[in-house]
Amino acid sequence: MPKSSIQQTWLVASWEFLHFFKWKQEIISKLIMVGIALVVFLWQTVKHDYTDEYKVAIKPVGELTLNSDKFVFDEVTKDLSELKEELKNETWDAVVIETSQQGVLPNLHIYSRDKQSWINELRSVLKNHYKDSYSQTLGLSESQLAAIRTGATLKIEYLDKTVKSKEKTSEAVAIGMLIIIAVGVFTSFGQLFVSVTGEKQQRVTEQLYSCISPQTWIDGKIIGQMLHAIKAMVTMVITFMLVMAFTTVVLNGGSVDFSFIDWGLLPWLILFAVTGVYFCTCIMASIAAAIDDPNHSGKSAMMMLPLLPLIITFITLESPSGWALTFLSMFPLTAFAAMPVKMSLIDVPLWQPILALILTVLTCVYIRKAAARLFKMCMTMYGKEPSILDMCRWFIKDPT
Repeated sequence: MPKSSIQQTWLVASWEFLHFFKWKQEIISKLIMVGIALVVFLWQTVKHDYTDEYKVAIKPVGELTLNSDKFVFDEVTKDLSELKEELKNETWDAVVIETSQQGVLPNLHIYSRDKQSWINELRSVLKNHYKDSYSQTLGLSESQLAAIRTGATLKIEYLDKTVKSKEKTSEAVAIGMLIIIAVGVFTSFGQLFVSVTGEKQQRVTEQLYSCISPQTWIDGKIIGQMLHAIKAMVTMVITFMLVMAFTTVVLNGGSVDFSFIDWGLLPWLILFAVTGVYFCTCIMASIAAAIDDPNHSGKSAMMMLPLLPLIITFITLESPSGWALTFLSMFPLTAFAAMPVKMSLIDVPLWQPILALILTVLTCVYIRKAAARLFKMCMTMYGKEPSILDMCRWFIKDPT
């Protein structure tokens, strides 16, 4: 029984996806990542670099009153050579020698057996203590000292009330969105280049055209490569979340905090990311079909064209309320990258993302048809690549 067009498209998409996606290798790679994380976690847990408190011998010139929860300071009068010997014998975790200077803060020399991470905390405790001690000698009140420690309080207020505050979102979210889409584009770029040019060089076009239409063929390829791109994007997001959680909980001893995520914005980001990857994959598939020799073709660089909207958006995001980003967010060829960036930086009316998404989808519908025309003409040309003028003409209308 002949298969329907949808079944044929899904057959091509499944083959295209499974051609590069191997379940066994994927599971092994993820298990390796989990194993590395467990090794680091266990090493962080069992190593003995950290204790509840550290004993520090300090040889001050004058009177000293120094308190800390993590460090126990003992004043000593012994010679430096004797203190070094005790340090080697682990009587002390560190030795601090104070050298007096007239009218200024003293010099401090810290001795340790080896390099330890808590040395930086010890330096911070000593610097803060001597800074406060010196400030008190200037006759400043407690309120004045507190003001010096706190510094000036700065607050930025925008007359444009659509600009989101740092607490609600940040520029990092916008940049992260562009990076995620770029990962999807690069994934499609590499695999489409190998798949399409390989099939053209092996001259399998004639056999495929006898059983499926060019539209079905390219639809399947686009969907298959989109699945790869989405997999890469999701993997990147999950990996980032795991690294962030691991760093926060294990290394810094804090709690996981994903409050920077705007959950109301997330569905829009997903919609624009998926449509953007589809648009870029269509463009790259049609260009790849025009390449006869991937090692010497001048059209290979043209496959980087889908990155242009991402680059233009990146250099424009400093002015989210300006006309440039507003234009890019509504222009169908750049809306998939610019609109989610704009939404993450400022509040936009609901009609704008809806209209931008509709325009992007309509553009994808046209690009899908145009890509099939280019694919059909280019894949049947051997030994000669079509000119840019020919590609533009086929992109606009069917030559037949």
